[in-house]
Amino acid sequence: MKSPQTEIHFFHIPKTAGTSLAGMIRRAYAPEESIPAHTARELLKLRADQVPRYRCYTGHFFSLLPQLMDRNLPTVTLLRHPIAQFTSLLRHCERDDPLAGRLIPRVARSIHRAWDTLPPLRRAMQSRICPVIMNNFQTRVLGCEISPAYDLPADFRGHTYPLLAKDFIHPPRKMDILFELAKARLDSMVVVGTVERFAESADLIFQHLGVPTPEITRENSHDTPFQAISPDLRRLMEDESRYDMELYEYAETLLNKRREQAQGLRSEGKS
Repeated sequence: MKSPQTEIHFFHIPKTAGTSLAGMIRRAYAPEESIPAHTARELLKLRADQVPRYRCYTGHFFSLLPQLMDRNLPTVTLLRHPIAQFTSLLRHCERDDPLAGRLIPRVARSIHRAWDTLPPLRRAMQSRICPVIMNNFQTRVLGCEISPAYDLPADFRGHTYPLLAKDFIHPPRKMDILFELAKARLDSMVVVGTVERFAESADLIFQHLGVPTPEITRENSHDTPFQAISPDLRRLMEDESRYDMELYEYAETLLNKRREQAQGLRSEGKS
């Protein structure tokens, strides 16, 4: 099998079909070319001289990996519609973590049930709970810079997910600043895709690698923790994810532009 022409960093945002894409990418490389780490904590356990030795980097490394490298890596990522990403994260909590699995989905379901029937509770949830569990997750992950010296908190199964806690970012940044930083990070990537256009996104990534796109497989796919979302609750979720919504639309624009460029190159090759 032909080896990829270039090295790659898959900037894996949690709950964006990254397990599927990471598996496809890693299988394109020889096993010894892929970094033996998946989380930020595992990355920091490697010796500093080990990190730059590989050609394939997939994992929840966020902004840490570029700080540990001696060169710039071509980077790709996937974004997901914020409501789908949020409900998938809840499902992950429910499935994998005893405490979060009991509490977070219950909070979400309680919000759903109480939204139209208990206005005082609704107001309390709107001001206190909802901004914490619906807090522009993808924008925070892409817009923050994590210091390797920072004592990274671990959540379920040792994964470090920046930014369910708003005070994680050091120094604290306003969301409009994080949003611009997130856009700038996307601008620097060779391919920005979306989960909703997974096949198109994978094709562009493997075109960049210079190898055929493998069979599309979706791993770790589950239904959302609640099947129906009331219009009022959906509006709140969209409001509390408004930066993520804008970032998702920006990712769609970048994906369309990259797709047009690829089609133009194919047309030139045929002429």
